[in-house]
This record gives sequence, structure tokens and C-alpha cells, in this order.
Amino acid sequence: MNIVHFWIIFLLILAMPVAREWRLLLNGERVQGEVVEMQKVSSGEDALIRLTEFRAVIEYSYGERTSRIFGPENLKYEIGETIPLIIHPDKEDEYIIASLSGFYIHKRSIALVIVLILWIAIYTTIVQMQRGSSHRSRKGNR
Repeated sequence: MNIVHFWIIFLLILAMPVAREWRLLLNGERVQGEVVEMQKVSSGEDALIRLTEFRAVIEYSYGERTSRIFGPENLKYEIGETIPLIIHPDKEDEYIIASLSGFYIHKRSIALVIVLILWIAIYTTIVQMQRGSSHRSRKGNR
């Protein structure tokens, strides 16, 4: 296995969050949203550990209706900032923020990081095994 294989698979892993949204990317409607407020959301009221997140409230208009959605957790936007969105025309809860942060900054990104780390570990292990076996075969030929 050579370095070209490593980079091909690495890039394919990075493309997974974008590829997962392929239907919405192809069929969704592109609109502009505006950040109207930053909202503090607390969870774990009854739990020992209380989590506090900040989420942007993004307002967009599509056709006759105006809707509000939440941005990714703990990603700072300025009030009044314009955000590109891709929405499903019939389902208000299906949307993506059409930016790098929209695809890669959310709780599911942890799985992507884990897969990348595993891939790096697997690749380096294979390379080390190949180097070890070629080193042993050269010793045996002497």
C-alpha cells in the first residue's frame, strides 16, 4: 500500500458528510438565512452535569412562509450575518447550512474524527508491517 492509497481513502472519508446529504444537495432549494439571535440552551436540569450550548437562530424566507431554524451548537455567528442554506421545499426540518461549518461542525463530526484516526492507525500499521517483512526478507537473502 502506498501513500496515494492513503490520500484517496483519507479524502473519501472527508467527503462522507457531504455525500450523506446528496439528495438535499441535488433537489433542495437554495435560500439565504439571516442570524436573528444567539440562544443559550441548557440541558441536564436534573442531572449532575449541566450542559450549556449556544445556538444561532437563523431565519429564512421561502415562498410565502418565513421559518426559523437552529445553527450548529457552539458555533459563533454575528447577529445579522447571512448564512447560505439548502432546504427541503416540503419538509421544514430537513435543511443544511451550505458551508464547511454546516457539514463538519456538529456532534456527528466526532464519528468522522474517530474514523480518520482509525484509518491513520490502520495505514501506519500496514506500512510498518510491510517494512518489517521486507527488512526480514533482505536479511534472509544475505
